Amino acid sequence: MIGKVTVWKMTEEERLAYIAKHPIVPYEGTGKTFARTFSEKNYEKMRVTAAKGGQRTKEKWEKERLKSDE
Repeated sequence: MIGKVTVWKMTEEERLAYIAKHPIVPYEGTGKTFARTFSEKNYEKMRVTAAKGGQRTKEKWEKERLKSDE
């Protein structure tokens, strides 16, 4: 239902077990001390993909140039 709030209560042992199972991993790539957001992960993925695509294009151009030089 919209607007309904569910309150979960857990013991200290349950809380520690949950934290051990789902740790918060800090991300140091941007100098921030909190975990990466989905947008940061997506941006990094797109940046890596774009870099690989540029490398492949350069390799393709070099192969074509070498073939034309022969």
